[in-house]
Amino acid sequence: MKKKSNLSFVLGFIIFSLCGTFYAEVNTFSKTKAFAENSSMTATQLYNSGLEYYDNKEWWQASEKFQEALQKNNAYADAWYMLSKCSYELNQFDLCASYIENAQKYSGEKPEYVNLKAFSYISLGKFTESENLFNSVLKKYPNNIEARFGLAELNLFSGKLTSAELFYKDALKREPLNVKALLSLALVSTELEKKELAQSYINKALQSHANNEEVYFIASYLAAMNGDFSEAEKKCLMAVTVNPNYDSAYELLGTIYFAQGRYQDVIDIADFRINRNRNLAEAWFIKGLALEKLERFEESIDTWQTGLDVDPTDEIMRSAFELSVLKNTDLEDARRKVWASYHVKKGQEYQKKYLGLQVRYEYQTALKINPKNKTARQAFAEILYNDGFNENYLEQIKFVHENSSMPEYQNKNSPTDAEEAKAAKYIKLSDTVEGFESLMENTLAKKWDINPFYLDKTRWNIGIYYMEKVEPLYHPDIARIASEELRLMFQGISSTNVRLYPEKVKGYADAYKNAHDKKLDYFIIMTGDETDRDVKIDAVMYSARTGTKTDDFSVYRTGNERFSGALLRLRKDILSILPVRAKILNRSVNELLLDIGKSEGMIKNAEFAVIKKGILKTSDTGVGLVYTDQDVLGKVTLSKVSEEISEGILSDTGFYDRVNSGDELILVKMPEKADSKDAPSEASLDTSPQKAEKEVKEEKVSPLKGADLEITRTPSLIKMIRELN
Repeated sequence: MKKKSNLSFVLGFIIFSLCGTFYAEVNTFSKTKAFAENSSMTATQLYNSGLEYYDNKEWWQASEKFQEALQKNNAYADAWYMLSKCSYELNQFDLCASYIENAQKYSGEKPEYVNLKAFSYISLGKFTESENLFNSVLKKYPNNIEARFGLAELNLFSGKLTSAELFYKDALKREPLNVKALLSLALVSTELEKKELAQSYINKALQSHANNEEVYFIASYLAAMNGDFSEAEKKCLMAVTVNPNYDSAYELLGTIYFAQGRYQDVIDIADFRINRNRNLAEAWFIKGLALEKLERFEESIDTWQTGLDVDPTDEIMRSAFELSVLKNTDLEDARRKVWASYHVKKGQEYQKKYLGLQVRYEYQTALKINPKNKTARQAFAEILYNDGFNENYLEQIKFVHENSSMPEYQNKNSPTDAEEAKAAKYIKLSDTVEGFESLMENTLAKKWDINPFYLDKTRWNIGIYYMEKVEPLYHPDIARIASEELRLMFQGISSTNVRLYPEKVKGYADAYKNAHDKKLDYFIIMTGDETDRDVKIDAVMYSARTGTKTDDFSVYRTGNERFSGALLRLRKDILSILPVRAKILNRSVNELLLDIGKSEGMIKNAEFAVIKKGILKTSDTGVGLVYTDQDVLGKVTLSKVSEEISEGILSDTGFYDRVNSGDELILVKMPEKADSKDAPSEASLDTSPQKAEKEVKEEKVSPLKGADLEITRTPSLIKMIRELN
């Protein structure tokens, strides 16, 4: 209760301060507007007005004033320069570089001009051009600090933290109290796990810049990273005391409370931020998370719905929202129809662009939310039909048919056009079902009297464990959301070959014990990182039997749909290293029925080794399965391939034939050449293991050297450093 009272007092003080600030800003705005309307206002006055807006981080208003100043005096170099700085803050990097060139035209090659242009080039991905510009500045001005910051940032983008550290140290030698150098070194040292050195830099910054809100913010961040939440809270509250408008500090404070499980405080902070700016999607997101943790599920769903109205493109918030919908609402909830429609629309958009993987993802997601969505079901069925999965297609349209009915005419003698169209659609659907059922009379399923859609085809059981980092991310809990979303993505066309079991852990030892006790095949430890424009998912895979590292994956994505794109790629990477396994369902002399088929990428003449039931186990190190030559009971070559099952010819059994139903199979060889009609479909390759036992995994080549070898790219670190003044 005491902590709650302290928070309420602090927020009350801040609100009181903000009221004064607000009325002062309104008064200033009124005066500025009056000046703008005065036609006698000079270019210098307009420029100074723009500076006021710039200092308050009101980039759009500042840009307007600088442009008005340039209308009065087009040769005003300082106005061109400030306009370029506004464009940089608004992420308009091409425009920033263009404005800089105008400033240079009227005022020459000033180092600050060249540095800003070089920074804009970094954001445009023109790293070589940027490096050349920074070096040109240092050639003329050897003590220039900004150029060194730029070269350090370039090294951060390359993942070379040790090189970046050297540039920041070099800058600090020239200006021992430079706040950006001190804070940057504190952050980089933390990433390099030099915690004592990082603390020394932050202590020096606190001593020399006691009135700088950014110093308290970074001090809070580092304390939180070290697990000292009490100190992190104190420093964060100091940051907002120095600057009550410092929203990033409120965001971090909410993250700190979330990590401590102080969910009501998280809600209070989020409400405070939302009251100031209703368009803060990340505030809606963390409020929804806190409400979910408090098991106030309806409130969390409503909160996320509002947040998605603010920013419909926020994939991570949508994933959290939909995961909660799947767990905490009834299947018959009428709202599910509306919620699923978003993915139906997205699927239709992707279909126009012929993006098959994304189309399947969107329609499958829509069907998970609302299984009775006929539009999604029919569209998904059409995809299966086009991929040659007629049996799966039949299952889908049968579902649609069973949930449809012949329309009841209001007047049978004169039905309306709409009634006739609906009746014709139903009759066509009935005829299609009947026709395809007739075509399925001679399938392997009929021959062996088996329903392949009820088979348990689980090949691999994998624990997917996540650890949360306490950082001012846009989406706390990103690793948990990613792991649960990935679990859903592993559900294939009709059966699940790989089952994931998401769970939060404290570290490797906790994950290993958990996976080993559950007798899983592998376990994965996942972490997530992001900025407002990119996302990075890291996953390290281990053997659950021995605890040794199997492989690691790092997926980076930017642009639209980056979260789902990163997870789809991670799914593909995991599947690419898992050996293809199957099981013998039945036997008739030398003909075997196998529980694997076209939906898992199988084609005629694929070869399998038959292994005695219960013998296969994961390799002690690396990827693969372990068995001896004595465990091999024979060879099977696929002769007929259906969608979910196949028929194979048994050979090489030796003198004693010991092959029985239940024995396992492992793929050893795929045909080098296959007819185009027999080639595996894109859908099968995206949902099933793909590695043959005899394939040799390509060695990954890292572009990093020396001490940088273990360091991966850290976008959130770059974001924090770039935002330092």
